[in-house]
Amino acid sequence: MALPLIILLLLIYGYTLLILLFYLEIEQDVHPSGDHEDPLYSVSVVVPFKNEEDHLAGLMEDFAGQTFPADYMEIIFVDDHSGDGSAAMVKSATGQRVKFRYLALPRGMSGKKKALAHGINNAQHDRIIQVDADCRIGPGFISSHVSFLEEHPSDLVAGMVTTWRGRGNFLEIFDRLDILSLIGAGAGSFNMGRPMMCSGANLSYSRDLYRETRSFDPEDAVASGDDMFLMIGARKLGRTLSFISNRDSMVRTAPQKDLRSLLAQRIRWGSKAGKLKMPDIQMLAVLVVLTNISIFLMPLWILLFSDWWPWLAGAWIVKSLADFMLLFKMTGLLGSRSDMKMFLPVSLLYYPYFMVLVLGALIRKPEWKA
Repeated sequence: MALPLIILLLLIYGYTLLILLFYLEIEQDVHPSGDHEDPLYSVSVVVPFKNEEDHLAGLMEDFAGQTFPADYMEIIFVDDHSGDGSAAMVKSATGQRVKFRYLALPRGMSGKKKALAHGINNAQHDRIIQVDADCRIGPGFISSHVSFLEEHPSDLVAGMVTTWRGRGNFLEIFDRLDILSLIGAGAGSFNMGRPMMCSGANLSYSRDLYRETRSFDPEDAVASGDDMFLMIGARKLGRTLSFISNRDSMVRTAPQKDLRSLLAQRIRWGSKAGKLKMPDIQMLAVLVVLTNISIFLMPLWILLFSDWWPWLAGAWIVKSLADFMLLFKMTGLLGSRSDMKMFLPVSLLYYPYFMVLVLGALIRKPEWKA
């Protein structure tokens, strides 16, 4: 067997083994949200936004319906110089059971990271929950986070994120399965004790941790990545990191409206990979890139190593089976198992899509919002 073929197979099987380890570590957290008449934690929820008029009304309604005691929480909306009606929407919120606060970024400051910092610095409570403005949450969202903290005291808790059901077309399912593959890898890595991925759409952390990790975030060099740099900083400081998989704690974000938006979002996510100064995370990124490129070029490998095509085809099948198992578990946890009927076409189209993301991440400077 030729050395290039051996390296190729080792890459694919190494990736497969890692995905199976993530799969084995993921478990459903069935701990109840609780009534919380006298909770141990008070929380400040920080929601940075820019031009989110279409989404804020639904999120504000969700916060108003929380089962968590209103006296123990506040919802802070931080406006990054919006040009639509979203600021007026937040300012006009009156008569709600919960406390809504509106903050605007001062002139000369812009971007999600600055908005987060402004909200956290003005928060009244020491426990922060971070949520994106284009999301929806269930009534037990805050209660589930607090219940988890009471059982598992942690400096940082990452949660599950998926997309809500819209038109139900192929792009929406592709988007959701792609996100769930990332969230699944994140959940598995947290439970293995080496967190490698999380989402800023659903994070809980102490204000002290946020302040202590600012030196790990290259804010001026990378517009996005507030979540990953916070997680990396917490790891380097030796803090306690956990993952909550209770369905009540789940966040649903808006599905991307078209392919261009989907690509732009994922390129923005991937563009910060080179700035993540954590060896195991960087090694994972390299392994994922090389494996997916190898699968994309599989017809070429089969042509060049025609005598060994069963080995190559077998590696492709085993890798696909591992991906299927991870997504099967994640869709079950999040109640979207029906999406798996599209696994085969999604998995086949994923490789050219991934190549576009790699090229885009290499040449495009990321931004938060236009």
